[in-house]
Amino acid sequence: MRRRLPPVTMCTLLTLLGAVVNPKVTEEDLLLLSEDHDVPHCFSRSLETVVCYWEAEELLTGDDAGGEDVTYGFYYFFDKLVFIPHRGPELECDISVQTGSRTLYVCEHDEIILFNELHVLVRDKMTNRTLCSRKIELERYVILPHPCDIKVLWEESYEQFRVTWEPPKIDFNFEFKYEVQFWSIGDQRTPLIKEGKEALLPQLEPGLLYHVRIRTSWKEVIWGPWSEALTFASPRSADTIGLQCFTSDLSQVCCKWDEKISEASFLQVYYRYGQERKSTWRPCEDSAKECHCAFPAKNNGPMSVKLNVTFVDGEWGLYYNKPFLISYVVLPPAPDLHVQQLPGIKLALNWTSPIPNLQKHLMYQIRFSTDNEKSWTTLQVSSGVHSTVISMVSDTSYVLQIRASPNSEEIKGFWSDWSARVTTKSPSSTGWVTPVSIVFFLLILAGGLCLPCIFPSYYRKLKNKLWPPLPNLHSVLDTFLVEIQKQYQPDSTLYEKTLEEAPQSSCLEILGELTLTNEGQQVSRDYVQLAPPSYQNEDYWPNLEPLERNPDHLSANNQLPCSLTNQTYLPTGWSLQ
Repeated sequence: MRRRLPPVTMCTLLTLLGAVVNPKVTEEDLLLLSEDHDVPHCFSRSLETVVCYWEAEELLTGDDAGGEDVTYGFYYFFDKLVFIPHRGPELECDISVQTGSRTLYVCEHDEIILFNELHVLVRDKMTNRTLCSRKIELERYVILPHPCDIKVLWEESYEQFRVTWEPPKIDFNFEFKYEVQFWSIGDQRTPLIKEGKEALLPQLEPGLLYHVRIRTSWKEVIWGPWSEALTFASPRSADTIGLQCFTSDLSQVCCKWDEKISEASFLQVYYRYGQERKSTWRPCEDSAKECHCAFPAKNNGPMSVKLNVTFVDGEWGLYYNKPFLISYVVLPPAPDLHVQQLPGIKLALNWTSPIPNLQKHLMYQIRFSTDNEKSWTTLQVSSGVHSTVISMVSDTSYVLQIRASPNSEEIKGFWSDWSARVTTKSPSSTGWVTPVSIVFFLLILAGGLCLPCIFPSYYRKLKNKLWPPLPNLHSVLDTFLVEIQKQYQPDSTLYEKTLEEAPQSSCLEILGELTLTNEGQQVSRDYVQLAPPSYQNEDYWPNLEPLERNPDHLSANNQLPCSLTNQTYLPTGWSLQ
């Protein structure tokens, strides 16, 4: 037959079991109060109750103290506590024994007066001897719970992380202090002591995983427990994934990144307007065919984009693009280039603004190649200009392209893609001969027409040199005859008369008007026949062909009239052979 335990023993077991299940002093409390070397150790939770504890080994030992048979009594009082006659100045607290890794004697009471010293004493009830005592400023030994609703946010304006939290839910309106601790794997833990509800973390290494946790204190003597660590990734540069956001029409923002990011196992894209913390991140769900993310543009403030990416191998990170204004990310479409050949081996280039509203803010670059695009020559065109002329090399093929970019303080952005290739060939070098000849002829003609009016004297001189006047035949003939007459003078030295030889008649016929004979020969009606003397120098007299006499002027014996002298003019008929 089993022996029934007495009721007192059962109550004692239930008390011990309750102390084990719901201990008044936890292992975390012991760790937090490990720096408190005074006995007994006292603390408060949420400034509602006071808990004091000690170990038997911590008390003074002696012949009659600290033994196993010692009955402990715990007493306390405040300096400014109102005296209660029936209770006396000291108040006694019931002691409970808490077993576990250590055997503790614990006292808990709800008498709290802040900013007042608490006196605690431990006595041996058998001998009424005080084993230990101390004074405690209770507000210095408050174990406060950690903050709640902890968040880690990326602050665009500072390009840093901001940690926010809510204070512990305590009725007392005190200004608590918080220790924020953050670290990365393999890095030392960095603490920050802050007041209020937020803390701005310093610059972090990009692309690393960080952890952050917070605990609370009032007077910085006893810190409360740590909160659970939050894990976050420091943002990586958007350039590492080719993230670029731009607008081509000032109404829609288009964002692109590397295709390998699109193949990630998990991808979240967010955008938001403004940089205030109250601005919410919105998921980017709409996307065009040429954009990975597209959302409406606003010109009343900056915009931001971020990507949370988890790759197939488990690596993940945050990619962040700095806040931008819509007027600073303009990417115009490629302009349309038109070419036209001009005289003189020149090429006229014309184009229109790809964004009509920004035509005065866009500048252009024109490049052309003459060696099958192995090398390019680039020309810079100022803002607002939409045409230019370039000189070409004759008989050469040209490939031309154009692109545009914003260039002003108000509008900034990127270079557009190069336009479609335009191919043309310059004419050969002989093509200039005809137009130059025509121009030269026209200049000569104009000069010939204007010269008589402007410089009449020079014109006459030039005309005489270029077109000398025709000689007067009668004047020439008279001069010639005069010279011949001079040759017949006796004192003339040009000839000598031969005495031995008989004078021979010679005829000179000068024709004026010609007629035809019956035989079809030309006969002169006006003539002069001379019979000059024979010359010693035959070179000065013309060599005349034999003459054909006219039968009408011959005598019966076919002889010339003998009565005529050498200087007599005779009508005769000379035939010019």
